[in-house]
Amino acid sequence: MKRQALVLAAATGAVLLSMVAVSAITGATQETHEHYKPAADYTRDLLAHPGGLRLLMGLDVAFLVLYTAFFGALAKYLRSTLAWIGFGAMAIVAVLDIVEDHHILSLLSLAEHARPIDDASIAFQEALSSTKFSISYLSLFLFGISIPRTSRLGWVLCLFLTVGNLITAVLGFAAPADWREALDSSRWIGFLSGFGLAFLWLRSAPDESSNRNGPHGGL
Repeated sequence: MKRQALVLAAATGAVLLSMVAVSAITGATQETHEHYKPAADYTRDLLAHPGGLRLLMGLDVAFLVLYTAFFGALAKYLRSTLAWIGFGAMAIVAVLDIVEDHHILSLLSLAEHARPIDDASIAFQEALSSTKFSISYLSLFLFGISIPRTSRLGWVLCLFLTVGNLITAVLGFAAPADWREALDSSRWIGFLSGFGLAFLWLRSAPDESSNRNGPHGGL
């Protein structure tokens, strides 16, 4: 199970890097369409990079399939009740991610056919994205406290998924609107860092988890 989790972490990271490259080359981003804007502005942004946006959404489907499989393998490796609860939450995140991708693509189709996009659809998209990220914060926190803190890497990964995760959550919703672009960009760095740390920790971890309750073990 450790080897499977390592392969899935690497594959997920590779897809993430591909998504970053697509955004850099085409100018398309998913985050642009996760926040409310007046309909005219939202439609303009959808039509700015339609090909890049469709490619990004396709890669996001591959991403969600891989991250769901990774967290399932990680939960099985950790053998922790809280990790399994975290996996259940992450599976919900994957479902919301699917709905989000197809909703954005549906709005793009409306825009391409010169059909109006109403405020309710845009507000729904923002609520959907915010809900998805809120549940992901819960999931990652539960995984974080399940990581055995028996090594320096274990402590770093635990703190990254707990303290760092909560700081990101608070900033993401409490920060001023003009911070949004910077915070959205930093999210990609956080994703890549998280999978990188998980890969490094797993590579140095024993083949079978000896997870147990206690001050230095996961819960």
